[in-house]
Amino acid sequence: MSDPLTDIVALLNPKPSHSKLVEGAGQWRVARESGGEAFYCAVLEGECLINVNGQGPKLLVAGDFILIPAAYSFVNTNAGASRPVEITPPKIISKGHVRIGSITGPANFVMNVGHCEFDTPDKQLIVSLLPNEILIKGQRRFVTLLELLLEESRASRPGREVVLMRLLQLLLVESLRSNHELSKTAGILQGLQHEKIAIALHLIHENPGFAWQTAQLASHSALSRSSFFATFNETVGMPPMQYLLFWRMSLAKKALLSSNDKIEQIAFKTGYQSASAFNVAFNKYVGVPPGVFRRQKLT
Repeated sequence: MSDPLTDIVALLNPKPSHSKLVEGAGQWRVARESGGEAFYCAVLEGECLINVNGQGPKLLVAGDFILIPAAYSFVNTNAGASRPVEITPPKIISKGHVRIGSITGPANFVMNVGHCEFDTPDKQLIVSLLPNEILIKGQRRFVTLLELLLEESRASRPGREVVLMRLLQLLLVESLRSNHELSKTAGILQGLQHEKIAIALHLIHENPGFAWQTAQLASHSALSRSSFFATFNETVGMPPMQYLLFWRMSLAKKALLSSNDKIEQIAFKTGYQSASAFNVAFNKYVGVPPGVFRRQKLT
């Protein structure tokens, strides 16, 4: 059976942009602006106060891991009583290793920091189905995963990009399934935690080309049509047919960009009986016909 969470993470297609080991001593303050990249970090030693997207500050201590699927700004400071107002310029120690604050004496704070870009045309919509922030406390495997990411990013070994991508996918899946509090907000996680709505999500992902109707999905989920529609909309954050369209179009865009399949083949795989019907639906959803979309993105 198809796993919607794995499908979503694979479609996000995470690609690393940069990662580094950061150590700090004394008083320090780091502030960054970002374009909506995913941001993640694991505190290895000490503690800090972090403010991401204007939310916080949040205290992170050794063993904590935080993932922000879309980061636009963050401020990180030492957790002591006195914190500087001015930005602390980092000192490069070696490739992928920087120091902030006092440049003398032992470091009392160490963390692994990374950023990645989701290489998909549906980034904004998919990210909207995920939690705004994922905080995992005291689970060693996240520190280990970030250590592996940092080590691999510093190396120039064969297969480096594939390994980094797989590690990032694993990091995302582990993050999304490791905190049960995350399923309390609308999105794919809440839908998968719902005993009946999860059935419909699995059916859609297992066979997106089938001519699903709300009544059919409701029947499989053992709910009345009206109850199913309302519950799906409330848990996932969009109506069932809108989710089906989103998933079909996401698969279609991926196929247009990463395969040599003809438009007719993609149409049949995503539930359309003709290329013309697919063209109309795709143009209405994306804003351009599939052939134009393929040419624009590949040139």
